[in-house]
Amino acid sequence: MTTHGMFDLKTQALRAHRWVLMTVLAILLGGCGFQLRGQVDLPDSMRLITVTSPDDTTDFVRELSAQLRANGVQVAKSATANASVLRIRQERSYREALTISQDARVREYILYLEVRFDFLDADGQPVIQNEGIRLSRDYSFNEQAILGSSREEEILAKDLARALASMVVRQLASQLSDLSSNPPAHSSIHQENTLQ
Repeated sequence: MTTHGMFDLKTQALRAHRWVLMTVLAILLGGCGFQLRGQVDLPDSMRLITVTSPDDTTDFVRELSAQLRANGVQVAKSATANASVLRIRQERSYREALTISQDARVREYILYLEVRFDFLDADGQPVIQNEGIRLSRDYSFNEQAILGSSREEEILAKDLARALASMVVRQLASQLSDLSSNPPAHSSIHQENTLQ
């Protein structure tokens, strides 16, 4: 047998071992409840959702719809029979000065993104009402590099939209799972959370 032939056998054996190892690892991780980041165990009431918003072109709404789809939710474009409704009541983005220098110039800003939403079941009954979540990120501001600073703010805004969308999906999954295992005495829940 040539050296090249022995090399091919070793390579094939290594590939076979890697494949077996990857398969065993996947089975073990799946068995212990491991999920890839972004994957949420959603209740059946979230399998078909219509997302409504005053402005459905924002980064947050687009990211929210994408994350719902990534978690196996069918997102309807318009009101659909048997669809739950995730109603975005308000989405607000703003910034405030965080640090001001001795010469009265802003050195750091804090960027906020907050959202308020309701969740209605397929019968149109409110399940979650007026829920609020707010996230923030701070960043340095250099008026000498205004283009770089504004680009940094754009990147942070997209990051906030992604993080807030993920929090909304997780919040919905958590609250709706809790409701399905412990139904409330009345038909609606009023909670208000503000996270920074």
